Amino acid sequence: MATKWQKKDLWTLFIIPLELLIGNNLIHISYFKDNPLYLLIGSVGINLVAFSILIFFYKKDLKEQWSQYRQRLWLNILLAVVLVVASHLLIQFVRGTIPKNLLKISTDASDAAVSESSFSGNVQLVALFLAAIPSFIAPFSEELIFRYLLVGKAPNNLVRIVMLFVQAVLFGLIHYANFNGNIYATIPYMAVGFFFGLIYMVYRNIWGSLIVHWIFNTVNQMLPTLFIIILTLLGIAK
Repeated sequence: MATKWQKKDLWTLFIIPLELLIGNNLIHISYFKDNPLYLLIGSVGINLVAFSILIFFYKKDLKEQWSQYRQRLWLNILLAVVLVVASHLLIQFVRGTIPKNLLKISTDASDAAVSESSFSGNVQLVALFLAAIPSFIAPFSEELIFRYLLVGKAPNNLVRIVMLFVQAVLFGLIHYANFNGNIYATIPYMAVGFFFGLIYMVYRNIWGSLIVHWIFNTVNQMLPTLFIIILTLLGIAK
Protein backbone atom coordinates (compact mmCIF):
# COMPACT_ATOMS: atom_id res chain seq x y z
CA MET A 1 0.00 0.00 0.00
CA ALA A 2 1.60 3.26 -1.13
CA THR A 3 1.77 5.85 1.63
CA LYS A 4 3.68 8.65 -0.07
CA TRP A 5 1.48 11.39 -1.47
CA GLN A 6 1.98 12.39 -5.08
CA LYS A 7 0.92 15.51 -6.97
CA LYS A 8 -1.95 13.62 -8.61
CA ASP A 9 -3.31 12.74 -5.15
CA LEU A 10 -3.64 16.41 -4.25
CA TRP A 11 -5.46 17.18 -7.50
CA THR A 12 -7.72 14.18 -6.93
CA LEU A 13 -9.04 15.70 -3.69
CA PHE A 14 -10.73 18.42 -5.76
CA ILE A 15 -12.65 16.00 -7.98
CA ILE A 16 -15.67 15.30 -5.75
CA PRO A 17 -16.10 18.95 -4.60
CA LEU A 18 -15.98 20.12 -8.24
CA GLU A 19 -18.31 17.31 -9.28
CA LEU A 20 -20.86 18.38 -6.66
CA LEU A 21 -20.42 22.11 -7.34
CA ILE A 22 -20.92 21.81 -11.09
CA GLY A 23 -23.61 19.14 -10.91
CA ASN A 24 -25.72 20.97 -8.32
CA ASN A 25 -25.59 24.22 -10.27
CA LEU A 26 -26.59 22.89 -13.68
CA ILE A 27 -30.24 23.32 -12.66
CA HIS A 28 -29.68 27.07 -12.42
CA ILE A 29 -28.65 27.30 -16.08
CA SER A 30 -31.79 28.07 -18.08
CA TYR A 31 -30.87 25.72 -20.95
CA PHE A 32 -30.68 22.72 -18.63
CA LYS A 33 -33.57 23.87 -16.45
CA ASP A 34 -35.86 23.88 -19.49
CA ASN A 35 -34.58 20.53 -20.79
CA PRO A 36 -34.70 17.88 -18.03
CA LEU A 37 -33.19 15.17 -20.22
CA TYR A 38 -30.20 17.33 -21.10
CA LEU A 39 -29.84 18.20 -17.42
CA LEU A 40 -29.73 14.50 -16.58
CA ILE A 41 -27.26 13.80 -19.40
CA GLY A 42 -25.09 16.68 -18.18
CA SER A 43 -25.11 15.36 -14.61
CA VAL A 44 -24.22 11.85 -15.74
CA GLY A 45 -21.54 13.25 -18.04
CA ILE A 46 -19.87 15.03 -15.10
CA ASN A 47 -19.82 11.75 -13.17
CA LEU A 48 -18.32 9.90 -16.13
CA VAL A 49 -15.60 12.52 -16.59
CA ALA A 50 -14.68 12.29 -12.89
CA PHE A 51 -14.69 8.49 -13.11
CA SER A 52 -12.46 8.53 -16.21
CA ILE A 53 -9.93 10.88 -14.60
CA LEU A 54 -9.68 8.68 -11.51
CA ILE A 55 -9.27 5.50 -13.55
CA PHE A 56 -6.53 7.23 -15.56
CA PHE A 57 -4.74 8.35 -12.38
CA TYR A 58 -5.04 5.10 -10.45
CA LYS A 59 -5.24 2.38 -13.09
CA LYS A 60 -1.89 0.93 -12.02
CA ASP A 61 -2.86 0.92 -8.31
CA LEU A 62 -6.22 -0.71 -9.05
CA LYS A 63 -4.61 -3.34 -11.26
CA GLU A 64 -1.93 -4.25 -8.72
CA GLN A 65 -4.36 -4.53 -5.82
CA TRP A 66 -6.88 -6.46 -7.94
CA SER A 67 -4.25 -9.14 -8.58
CA GLN A 68 -4.06 -9.62 -4.80
CA TYR A 69 -7.82 -9.44 -4.20
CA ARG A 70 -8.65 -12.00 -6.89
CA GLN A 71 -6.48 -14.69 -5.28
CA ARG A 72 -9.44 -15.49 -3.03
CA LEU A 73 -12.08 -13.95 -5.26
CA TRP A 74 -15.13 -16.05 -4.38
CA LEU A 75 -14.39 -15.98 -0.67
CA ASN A 76 -13.97 -12.21 -0.88
CA ILE A 77 -17.23 -11.84 -2.83
CA LEU A 78 -19.09 -13.98 -0.28
CA LEU A 79 -17.66 -11.91 2.55
CA ALA A 80 -18.57 -8.73 0.66
CA VAL A 81 -22.22 -9.85 0.49
CA VAL A 82 -22.23 -10.43 4.26
CA LEU A 83 -20.70 -6.98 4.78
CA VAL A 84 -23.33 -5.40 2.54
CA VAL A 85 -26.05 -6.90 4.75
CA ALA A 86 -24.19 -5.57 7.79
CA SER A 87 -24.03 -2.13 6.13
CA HIS A 88 -27.81 -2.08 5.65
CA LEU A 89 -28.37 -3.14 9.24
CA LEU A 90 -25.98 -0.44 10.45
CA ILE A 91 -27.84 2.26 8.50
CA GLN A 92 -31.18 1.10 9.90
CA PHE A 93 -29.80 0.99 13.44
CA VAL A 94 -28.26 4.47 13.30
CA ARG A 95 -31.36 5.89 11.63
CA GLY A 96 -33.46 4.40 14.42
CA THR A 97 -31.45 6.29 17.06
CA ILE A 98 -32.15 9.68 15.46
CA PRO A 99 -35.41 11.47 16.45
CA LYS A 100 -37.89 11.14 13.59
CA ASN A 101 -38.60 14.87 13.50
CA LEU A 102 -34.95 15.46 12.58
CA LEU A 103 -35.18 13.07 9.65
CA LYS A 104 -38.09 14.81 7.96
CA ILE A 105 -37.21 15.61 4.36
CA SER A 106 -38.30 18.95 2.95
CA THR A 107 -40.93 18.62 0.24
CA ASP A 108 -39.79 21.82 -1.45
CA ALA A 109 -38.80 20.65 -4.91
CA SER A 110 -37.98 24.07 -6.32
CA ASP A 111 -34.31 23.14 -6.65
CA ALA A 112 -34.83 19.47 -7.49
CA ALA A 113 -32.69 18.45 -10.41
CA VAL A 114 -34.89 15.96 -12.23
CA SER A 115 -38.11 14.22 -11.23
CA GLU A 116 -39.69 11.14 -12.73
CA SER A 117 -42.70 13.21 -13.83
CA SER A 118 -40.39 15.22 -16.11
CA PHE A 119 -40.41 12.36 -18.63
CA SER A 120 -42.87 10.06 -20.32
CA GLY A 121 -42.86 6.99 -22.54
CA ASN A 122 -39.55 5.55 -23.70
CA VAL A 123 -37.74 8.72 -22.66
CA GLN A 124 -38.66 7.89 -19.06
CA LEU A 125 -36.94 4.51 -19.39
CA VAL A 126 -33.81 6.16 -20.77
CA ALA A 127 -33.93 8.70 -17.93
CA LEU A 128 -34.27 5.93 -15.33
CA PHE A 129 -31.24 4.15 -16.74
CA LEU A 130 -29.16 7.34 -16.92
CA ALA A 131 -30.11 8.28 -13.35
CA ALA A 132 -28.82 4.93 -12.10
CA ILE A 133 -25.39 5.23 -13.74
CA PRO A 134 -23.81 7.54 -11.10
CA SER A 135 -24.64 5.07 -8.32
CA PHE A 136 -22.93 2.35 -10.36
CA ILE A 137 -19.63 4.23 -10.81
CA ALA A 138 -19.62 6.36 -7.63
CA PRO A 139 -17.95 3.65 -5.50
CA PHE A 140 -14.76 4.03 -7.55
CA SER A 141 -14.38 7.76 -6.92
CA GLU A 142 -15.59 7.61 -3.32
CA GLU A 143 -13.44 4.65 -2.31
CA LEU A 144 -10.34 5.95 -4.06
CA ILE A 145 -10.63 9.38 -2.45
CA PHE A 146 -12.06 8.69 0.99
CA ARG A 147 -10.54 5.32 1.78
CA TYR A 148 -7.46 4.89 -0.44
CA LEU A 149 -6.15 8.47 -0.18
CA LEU A 150 -7.41 9.87 3.12
CA VAL A 151 -7.07 6.65 5.14
CA GLY A 152 -4.62 4.53 3.18
CA LYS A 153 -2.06 7.27 2.56
CA ALA A 154 -2.12 8.71 6.07
CA PRO A 155 1.51 9.12 7.24
CA ASN A 156 1.06 7.32 10.58
CA ASN A 157 -1.48 5.43 12.68
CA LEU A 158 -2.63 8.47 14.65
CA VAL A 159 -3.40 10.46 11.51
CA ARG A 160 -5.01 7.36 9.98
CA ILE A 161 -7.44 7.08 12.92
CA VAL A 162 -8.27 10.79 12.67
CA MET A 163 -8.81 10.50 8.92
CA LEU A 164 -11.03 7.47 9.48
CA PHE A 165 -13.48 9.78 11.25
CA VAL A 166 -12.94 12.71 8.88
CA GLN A 167 -13.62 10.67 5.75
CA ALA A 168 -16.72 9.16 7.35
CA VAL A 169 -18.19 12.61 7.98
CA LEU A 170 -17.29 13.80 4.48
CA PHE A 171 -18.74 10.64 2.94
CA GLY A 172 -22.04 11.26 4.70
CA LEU A 173 -22.14 14.95 3.79
CA ILE A 174 -21.74 14.37 0.05
CA HIS A 175 -25.10 12.59 0.18
CA TYR A 176 -26.92 15.65 1.53
CA ALA A 177 -28.59 16.32 -1.84
CA ASN A 178 -30.29 12.91 -1.60
CA PHE A 179 -32.19 14.26 1.40
CA ASN A 180 -32.90 17.81 0.17
CA GLY A 181 -30.12 19.19 2.33
CA ASN A 182 -31.15 17.50 5.61
CA ILE A 183 -27.78 17.00 7.34
CA TYR A 184 -29.28 14.78 10.06
CA ALA A 185 -30.40 12.30 7.39
CA THR A 186 -26.79 11.90 6.27
CA ILE A 187 -25.64 10.65 9.68
CA PRO A 188 -26.42 6.97 8.88
CA TYR A 189 -24.21 7.35 5.80
CA MET A 190 -21.45 8.78 7.95
CA ALA A 191 -21.69 5.58 9.99
CA VAL A 192 -21.50 3.38 6.92
CA GLY A 193 -18.60 5.50 5.63
CA PHE A 194 -16.78 4.72 8.87
CA PHE A 195 -17.63 1.04 8.38
CA PHE A 196 -16.25 1.10 4.82
CA GLY A 197 -13.11 2.73 6.21
CA LEU A 198 -12.68 -0.12 8.69
CA ILE A 199 -13.17 -2.64 5.90
CA TYR A 200 -10.41 -0.95 3.91
CA MET A 201 -8.07 -0.93 6.91
CA VAL A 202 -8.62 -4.65 7.50
CA TYR A 203 -8.13 -5.60 3.85
CA ARG A 204 -5.35 -3.05 3.17
CA ASN A 205 -6.65 -3.28 -0.37
CA ILE A 206 -8.92 -0.80 -2.17
CA TRP A 207 -11.00 -3.61 -3.68
CA GLY A 208 -12.01 -4.83 -0.23
CA SER A 209 -14.18 -1.79 0.46
CA LEU A 210 -14.86 -0.97 -3.20
CA ILE A 211 -16.62 -4.27 -3.94
CA VAL A 212 -18.74 -3.96 -0.78
CA HIS A 213 -19.67 -0.39 -1.73
CA TRP A 214 -20.38 -1.38 -5.34
CA ILE A 215 -22.67 -4.26 -4.36
CA PHE A 216 -24.37 -1.98 -1.81
CA ASN A 217 -25.16 0.62 -4.49
CA THR A 218 -26.13 -1.98 -7.08
CA VAL A 219 -28.65 -3.63 -4.75
CA ASN A 220 -30.04 -0.27 -3.66
CA GLN A 221 -30.36 1.48 -7.00
CA MET A 222 -29.15 -0.22 -10.17
CA LEU A 223 -31.02 -3.53 -9.79
CA PRO A 224 -34.38 -1.94 -8.81
CA THR A 225 -34.04 0.46 -11.76
CA LEU A 226 -33.33 -2.35 -14.22
CA PHE A 227 -36.24 -4.33 -12.75
CA ILE A 228 -38.62 -1.41 -13.33
CA ILE A 229 -37.32 -0.95 -16.89
CA ILE A 230 -37.84 -4.66 -17.68
CA LEU A 231 -41.36 -4.66 -16.20
CA THR A 232 -42.21 -1.54 -18.21
CA LEU A 233 -40.91 -3.04 -21.46
CA LEU A 234 -43.00 -6.16 -20.77
CA GLY A 235 -46.05 -3.96 -20.28
CA ILE A 236 -46.49 -4.98 -16.64
CA ALA A 237 -45.52 -1.66 -15.08
CA LYS A 238 -46.69 1.63 -16.56
